[in-house]
Amino acid sequence: MNTLLTSATVLAGDFQLDRDTVTPGVLGFLVIFAIGVGLYFLMRSLMGKLRALPRDDDFGAGTAASDDGSADAVQASAAASEDSAPRA
Repeated sequence: MNTLLTSATVLAGDFQLDRDTVTPGVLGFLVIFAIGVGLYFLMRSLMGKLRALPRDDDFGAGTAASDDGSADAVQASAAASEDSAPRA
C-alpha cells in the first residue's frame, strides 16, 4: 500500500498539464446546468410562497378589526391559549 502511494506521488510530480488545452468539459457544463435548473425551480417556489402572503393593507385591516372589539379579542386569545395547553 505504501509503495502505491509513493509511486502515485512520483508520477504526479512528473505529469505536467497544458493550461491551454485543459477545459471543464461536458461534466462541468452539466453540473453548472443542473445548478441553474435547480435555482430556477427554487426561485419559482419562492415566488409562489411570497404571492400567498397577505398584503400590507390586508394585514392592517385585520388588526384594526381586532382593536374595535378589544374585549372579544382578549377572550378569543384566552380561549386559544387554553386549547393549545397540554392536557394531563
